[in-house]
Amino acid sequence: MMIPDLKKCILLLALAVLLAACNSSPFMKAQPTANFTSTPSIQLQPCQLGNTSAQCGTLKVYENRAAHSGRMIELRVAVIKAQSDHPAPDPIFYLAGGPGEAATEDAAKGQQLPYSLSNNHDLVFVDQRGTGGSNRVLVPTDQPDVTGLTPEEMDTVFKEWVAKFLEEIDMDPRFYTTSVAMDDLDKVREALGYDQINLVGYSYGVTAAQYYLRQHEEHVRTVFLYGGSLLDTPVFERWAYNSQRALDIIFDRCLADPACQTAFPNLRAEFTALLTRLATQPVTESFTNPTDQQPGSITYTPDYFAAVIRHMIKDAKYHPRLPLLIHRAYEENDWQGITQFILANGGYEWWGSQVMDHVIRCSEKWAAFDPEAVARLSEGSYLTGWDVSLAQNQALSCKYTPHGETPEGMDPQPGSQAPILIMNSEVDPIDPPDNMAGAEALWPNSIALAIPYQGHSISDTGSIMCMWSLMDEFIQTGSAEGLDTDCLKKIQPPAFVVPKTQVLPTPTKVESPEMPARAALTGMPASVSTIHLKPIFKTI
Repeated sequence: MMIPDLKKCILLLALAVLLAACNSSPFMKAQPTANFTSTPSIQLQPCQLGNTSAQCGTLKVYENRAAHSGRMIELRVAVIKAQSDHPAPDPIFYLAGGPGEAATEDAAKGQQLPYSLSNNHDLVFVDQRGTGGSNRVLVPTDQPDVTGLTPEEMDTVFKEWVAKFLEEIDMDPRFYTTSVAMDDLDKVREALGYDQINLVGYSYGVTAAQYYLRQHEEHVRTVFLYGGSLLDTPVFERWAYNSQRALDIIFDRCLADPACQTAFPNLRAEFTALLTRLATQPVTESFTNPTDQQPGSITYTPDYFAAVIRHMIKDAKYHPRLPLLIHRAYEENDWQGITQFILANGGYEWWGSQVMDHVIRCSEKWAAFDPEAVARLSEGSYLTGWDVSLAQNQALSCKYTPHGETPEGMDPQPGSQAPILIMNSEVDPIDPPDNMAGAEALWPNSIALAIPYQGHSISDTGSIMCMWSLMDEFIQTGSAEGLDTDCLKKIQPPAFVVPKTQVLPTPTKVESPEMPARAALTGMPASVSTIHLKPIFKTI
């Protein structure tokens, strides 16, 4: 497995993925309503979501919802029925991350919601159109050979290739945007016989929840949002800036910790010097893949190393070792720990393999990724060069990607009176608390809380339990007023690893060299888009 200088081969990535986001109290409390009386049109049958018993079925909807004619697609739906004999009338609809994750697959991987909520609420999982069991279509990996062609000839070849692909697939990519998908979700709500629902969204699921709120507020009882951004916030254009902010927090914590400061007093200078050195002296690390004993290698350049660091700081469980790994790479040219992380988790994150992911990223306001805006907003970030390259290649890829239906256009995000609980992690390099700035003015019945010391993905048990206790109280009461937030004050920072003899544990997940062509071209392990945790809180 070769992981080459990505800046040299990033153009190949773009070309390989051409189809390729008035009460006296200031808070309003949601009131349960009687069960909706329409007859469900989804025939549910017993099924298993991992180890959990559920009821599954499908709902047919028009692909072109506006025309109400033409091709129909099936949406996969799973319901975990409430355990109580007298459940609340308002279910919880789980919205997956990504874009590209499938809600039913998330449910099968592990617990997504506190058990207490399943006692008296149905839990509903719907695979968004284009994912999972809802007409998932993958981008092609058999890209044409453009060796020796001029830019004009390449353009012609790829236009013809895309046209041929579109003729062969059972999909019109234009109708796989978030706004269309949230109309699907409302149709599922109606078909299952619910009136008001509670929305729970993680990461991109936060984006989806806001779309549903905008389009169907009358059916929303409460909204819980973790690890997301407001729709008017350009997540990807702020990606490098927010990653620098997260890294600075980790560095500041190290320098404020006596043991870490003593062990790594020049941490910032070493990191900067390491990036400078890699620019002229890239480092190639060889290894033996434990899966099949085949040899492989990774080449560290400044941009690739920067992307790996961002991937590493997504989850706070890797923060304690970060100063140690940077110091070893700088002082001893020891890349073993960082290489182990890559083998276990992948080196960086980029587009998924599903067509809907590409359409959303190329069409929706929140997913804007203009190279000039990236350069301006990320000035001074260790990721500026990498993210500008990504933005340039997204622009190239979007040139060939059908533009999705976005009736919301560029309109500013509207407000809402629905009760909303917003939670972001303090050290999130993707969706930090600042990306939700202004939410409480937009949503007067909301409260925004920060989980200290955590990243975008959470694996710390105490942090998860705190978040779930707040989610449970919020949904059960139907109000963001008076929540008991004391558990947030009890979350402790992870202790830094300072002994020079300590290394990362042997990875438990290693990707095979037998990977899709798209991944092989970029040196990216095939399953790089998500670090899977238990519970799983996903990507962008």
